Amino acid sequence: MKRYLAPLIVLVAVGILSYTYNLMSFLLLAIAAISLAVLLVAGIVRVFRTSLNPRWIRVPLIITGICLAGVVAGLFRPLEQAVVSNGDVSEKLAYAYKTDQEDRMTVRAYLGMFKDNMAKRDSIRLEQANQLYRNNQISLPMDKFYAAFIFHHSKQSSFFEIAQALAREAASVSELKDNYVVQWLAKATYDRWMVSLGKPQKYGTQDKFSVSVE
Repeated sequence: MKRYLAPLIVLVAVGILSYTYNLMSFLLLAIAAISLAVLLVAGIVRVFRTSLNPRWIRVPLIITGICLAGVVAGLFRPLEQAVVSNGDVSEKLAYAYKTDQEDRMTVRAYLGMFKDNMAKRDSIRLEQANQLYRNNQISLPMDKFYAAFIFHHSKQSSFFEIAQALAREAASVSELKDNYVVQWLAKATYDRWMVSLGKPQKYGTQDKFSVSVE
């Protein structure tokens, strides 16, 4: 029993950490990949050396199992609501931007089984940002940046055009001239818009990007 106590404690701890912190799942996947590589090498060596210590097989298997279990535990972590209806325009957009980024820092964002749910959350954020835009409520530079980020995660050329206009306006403000992300977004939204129209990009930010043209 004592033999399995330590791995069990580690498994519980890893599960808790993965459930609590989004990025923990990516770390676990990296460790699992390394363990599998070690296991592969050990398997090859064992073909030529039958006296290989069984620990070279057992330990990577245990580590891989614990890591994958932790990743699975992280998938059960509930996501915050995509948008909030209370607060002023700046608070709404800042919150939507935060959840937009947090969604993309989860393993589920890259798993097909969660694709529809993640796309729905994007559409909820886009709907809110578009409503604020149509009502001419987006005026502050950082609000424009937040909204532009949400628009550029859409699927339509018309929204990419709006994203580019907002990002360009935000990037032109003196206090944001040295903000790398703001300046990058102004370039990325332009390239994304051009690519969606079947035109060449200017800044080379969308090398692996594809869109459906509206």
